Amino acid sequence: MKRFYLDENATTRIDPEVAAVMARLAGDAPGNPSSLHAEGRRARGEIDSARDTIAAWLGAKPSEIIFTGGGTESCNLAIFGIARAHRSRGRHLITAATEHHAVLHAFQALEAREGFSVTYLPVDREGRIDPADLDRAIRPETVLVSIMTANNETGVRQPMRELGAVCARRGVLFHTDAVQSAGKEALDLAAWQISALSLTAHKFHGPLGAGVLWLRAGVPVVPLMSGGAHENERRPGTENTVAIAGLAEAVRRHGAIEPGEVLRQARWIESFWSRLEKLGPVRRNGHPVDRLANTLNVTFLDLHPEELLIALDLAGLAVSSGSACLVGSVQPSHVLAAMGRKPEGATVRFSIGPHIADADLDEITARVSRIVEHQRAWRGGLAEAAA
Repeated sequence: MKRFYLDENATTRIDPEVAAVMARLAGDAPGNPSSLHAEGRRARGEIDSARDTIAAWLGAKPSEIIFTGGGTESCNLAIFGIARAHRSRGRHLITAATEHHAVLHAFQALEAREGFSVTYLPVDREGRIDPADLDRAIRPETVLVSIMTANNETGVRQPMRELGAVCARRGVLFHTDAVQSAGKEALDLAAWQISALSLTAHKFHGPLGAGVLWLRAGVPVVPLMSGGAHENERRPGTENTVAIAGLAEAVRRHGAIEPGEVLRQARWIESFWSRLEKLGPVRRNGHPVDRLANTLNVTFLDLHPEELLIALDLAGLAVSSGSACLVGSVQPSHVLAAMGRKPEGATVRFSIGPHIADADLDEITARVSRIVEHQRAWRGGLAEAAA
């Protein structure tokens, strides 16, 4: 039975050419990039080249690129680092109720342990933030706002230009978690007027364990760790040359998705939803237009979460209930709760990539339909027996 991978928002398959670049470097045993000998200089050259590649992709300066171990570390360094560096100016922070836990838990820790106060912005029923709410939430003591570009569960995109304009006008630093957007849409640092941006390689066919924090020149940050002057004294520790080279190769190959592929994925998702809709009772979660083209979040209102996810997996469909950072657990979504959705039924996130072809639509739909119909019949039988 052919398996279909429909969980691109959790992680993507590493590109074989990316893996080949990494294997070549690992096989050649590059030296420590802080060493002065030829092997060390070679490793440093690989890192410098990767930094130049990523800076050019983002329209940034190479000195503004900080290599990290992934998206969570990049978000944590931005939030903890900027908040701590600016605490003398104020201790008020702003984020959204629908952020990834890499952001939410960082804000909650600052609130609980370090005397900061945090405003958690609401979203509307479709998952969008009203820029006017952000404007009203900013105080004289506000030092940082962090809003993700696109939600990992629903794919809903935030009005980044408008939010950035508010922050710029009010003189507040603005960080964005762009982990889900990287490789799926353009990242426009200038138009968004942001101060910091986080991303990770494994969301666009690069390696796990390689991330980036872009930090605008002149914005101070307190490092999360101590132990060296690496990354211009902002992230100590010997750089992972192999992973960083893989990240740069992923940027070269997948940093800019073709508009035609975006349109194809959007049409695939819309066609898929039009078929699922007929299975009712079902509900689509999130804005139907202002979202990533590859993402569909659906609640089957009369089914059980674990039962449905397990059955879909056994039927060869790799999907998830939302965030992949809850260690395999199926818990009520804080994102849907913030959108005013009751914790009912079974929610499934379908997220596709280039490897899902138009020709796969019929087979994937057929498998989902069979499982939904079977589970409804089975649950109906149980209800009759109980009566």
